[in-house]
Amino acid sequence: MSGSPDVLIIGGGVIGCMIGYDLARAGARVTIIERRQLAAEASWASAGLISPPKRTPLGDAHARLETRSFNRYPTLLAELADITGQDVEHNQAGRLSVALTAEEEAGLRALIPWQRALGFTVEWLDGDEARRLLPALAPTIRSGVWCAAASALRAARLTHALARAAQMYGATILEETPVTGFLTVGERVTGVHTAAGEHQAAETVITTGAWTAELGDLLNLSLPTRPVRGQMLALSDVEPPLQHAIAGAGGFLIPRTDGTVIAAATVEEAGFDTRITPDGLSWLSTLVSTLAPAYASARVSETWAGLRPATADDRPLMGRAPGWDGLWVAAGHMRDGILWAPITGELLSTSILSGVPDPALAPYDPARFARQGTVAHD
Repeated sequence: MSGSPDVLIIGGGVIGCMIGYDLARAGARVTIIERRQLAAEASWASAGLISPPKRTPLGDAHARLETRSFNRYPTLLAELADITGQDVEHNQAGRLSVALTAEEEAGLRALIPWQRALGFTVEWLDGDEARRLLPALAPTIRSGVWCAAASALRAARLTHALARAAQMYGATILEETPVTGFLTVGERVTGVHTAAGEHQAAETVITTGAWTAELGDLLNLSLPTRPVRGQMLALSDVEPPLQHAIAGAGGFLIPRTDGTVIAAATVEEAGFDTRITPDGLSWLSTLVSTLAPAYASARVSETWAGLRPATADDRPLMGRAPGWDGLWVAAGHMRDGILWAPITGELLSTSILSGVPDPALAPYDPARFARQGTVAHD
C-alpha cells in the first residue's frame, strides 16, 4: 500500500468534501472519488439555509451537535475564503419563522426559551412587527420568531470551496469515477474497484447520500438510506425585495445575494425521480402566495429538484460500518446536510485519525440497522 492515501472518501458532495477538508488539514493523505462531478446531487440542489436547530423528537443532544455545527460556520467560511478566495455567496440575511395559526403560534413561543438556552438570540414579533421587518409578508401571518444569526449560502459553491481547500492541503479529487466494488482482505476493507482501476486506502468513508444503500449492498451491509425528492423554484424581479429568509407553511422563502428568491421545497417519496411535476410547482406557488402574496406574480426564472438522503429514524448514519474494519459511513442527513456538514467533518475526521469513534456519534451508529446474522466476507 506504499503511496496509497490514508483515507479514501467515496462521494463528492458537501459531507464528503467537508470530511476530506478536515482530514487533509490535519495532515492525512486523502482521495475523494466522485461518480459524477463534485456537488452534482443534493449539494447542488440544496437551498443552503443555515438556521438554528428546531425542536424535534431527536432530543437536546442532537440539537447541541447542530449548535456546534452552526457555530463553526463563521470560522470555517473565513478559512475557506483565505485558502481558496472562492465566493460561496454567503447571505447573512437572518430568518423569520412565522405562525399562521394559533397552534403554530404556541409552538413558536415554546421554541424561544429552548433556542435561547442553546445560546441563540431570538426575538418574538407580533404580526405588525413582522410586516415592518418584511413588508411583503402576508396579512394572515399572526406572529414570528426572528433570528438574525441565520444565513444561507450556495451549497454547491461551498462544496467546491471545501474540495479546493482540501486539494491545497494535498488531497486528490477524482471525478467521473464510479465505484464498482470494494477491495477486502478478511474482515477489512482496503479500498475500492473503479472502471479506471483500483484505489487502496487504510480507511474508506462512504458519503454517497441517498445512494449509500446501494454501496452497502456490495458488502452485504445494511445502510438503509432512501431518496426524498425536493422540488424548488427561483423567483426573479420580486417587489419589494426580500431582505430576510421566511420559514413557514411547511417551506421557506430564501433571498440570494443576486436578488432572486428561492421557494423551497416539496417533500416527496418519489424514488430516484428528479422530474419537476405540476403538483410540485402548484405546492410551491401556494407556498409563495401563503407567505408573501406580493410575489405571486413574480417571474419564475428556474425550477429544479434534488434527492435528500433520508433514514427510517430520521438520524444520519455516522460512524464505523458494522462488520468491516477500515470502513466508515456519513450519510442520511435529510434536509440538514448543510447545517450538519461542519460537525460531521469534525467528528468523522477526529474519529478516523484516532481510530476510535467519538462518543457523540453513538446515537448515529450505522450498526443500528445491521442485518441479522453474520456479514458475509470475501
